[in-house]
Order: sequence, then structure tokens, then C-alpha cells
Amino acid sequence: MVIVLEIAHFSLPLKRENQEWAKRNMSFANELCGRIIKEHQHKFKIIPTILLNNLDEDSLHRAEEFIDEMVENQKYIRSESIRLVSERNLKNRAFKSLKKNKKLANSFINIEGKAYLKDDEYQHDLAAGFVDDNGKIIPRCGLILTSFLDMVAKFSNDRLHQKSDANVLFISFSEQFHEYQRVRLGVDIYTKTHKKATIHPIIIHWSYEIDQALTSFRECNTQAWNEVEL
Repeated sequence: MVIVLEIAHFSLPLKRENQEWAKRNMSFANELCGRIIKEHQHKFKIIPTILLNNLDEDSLHRAEEFIDEMVENQKYIRSESIRLVSERNLKNRAFKSLKKNKKLANSFINIEGKAYLKDDEYQHDLAAGFVDDNGKIIPRCGLILTSFLDMVAKFSNDRLHQKSDANVLFISFSEQFHEYQRVRLGVDIYTKTHKKATIHPIIIHWSYEIDQALTSFRECNTQAWNEVEL
């Protein structure tokens, strides 16, 4: 099994509050990695990731500098082990997937110019994208996260050097409640359109101000979420 940590998701240039939140997440993730390693040795492969919006050549150096700050004094996560993922790249991948994958494109209903996931059991109130005048879906957070999960599945397989889908425990930290909802939507779209998916999600929305977390988890190919407050 591969454990993929989405430690932070923020925009560049960095705001102070984003930096503080990301650093706290890094400390939490480092402690989690330490416990996993101590209990399971090297049974699991751990891949830390950071999802960045507005990432380009000009901001890449600053992002790398900040990652060095995040991992300072951390024992189990090193800067060279972190994968930087560009949201812009994921959006382009989502565009291509919508063109190639009819099942994915047909998974949405157009309501007043917004694309909502069709689901008889759970009605999402968040749009996965916009719909232009030609009926073309413009990906937003839900579809971008779906593209991210597809990428996660691919580099997890690469890490294990295998051709079949690896079992992946995907742990995501969301700073705001609406981000937490959007990650859940991305997971729902991915599992609905990838029936053989082997990604097991844990989505965490952690309020450091009150030291409380809302956590959702589920098995890979179910649509039923379990929620726990910690």
C-alpha cells in the first residue's frame, strides 16, 4: 500500500496565514509518518504532496524555499521527497479527460450553467465546473481533484514498480470547510467514473483555533462516507 499525503493546497504568492497552516500540517504529517514507520517499518510507501495554484517558473523558487522552511526540524519528511503538483496542470488534464472519457463527461447535469454530479443517492450542492454556451464543461475544484487522484494512482504505481492499480490511502488536509467539501466531491467523481479504483480516502478539515477536526473516510468503491469529529 502507498500512503499519499496532500499536506497543503494553497495559492501563490503565499499569505502568512497559509504558511502557518501549512507548517502545522507538516508537523502533524511528520508525526503521523513517524508512528507509521515505527509500527509498520517499511511496509508502506509514503508520498507527501503539496498542491499549488498559480505555480510557474517565477514562483517555483519561492515555493521550494518555503518547503525547506516547512521541513526544517522534521525527522521523517524531507524536502526532496515532496511532490509539488500544479493546479493549472491538473485543470488541463481534466479538460483532456472530459474529451476522452465519455463516461466522465456524461456524469454531470447542467443546472443554470453549472455542472453537477448526477447521483441518485447523494445530491451534491457543489458544482464540479461551469458549462459554457457550447455545452463544454470548464473544470473547477471537483474535477481538478478528480484529475489529482488519477495522478496519485499513477505515481503510486510507479513507486511500487507495478502495472496493476496499487492500494492507496489518500489523506487530505483542508483549511476551510468548503475545501473539505470540494475534496469529497472530487473523490466521489473519481470513484464513480473509475469503478476499479483502489484509492481509500481520508479527508480532514482541521480547525487549529479550536483544536478540532472533522474527518470523513470510506472504502474505495463505495459512495457512503463515514464522518468522525476528533
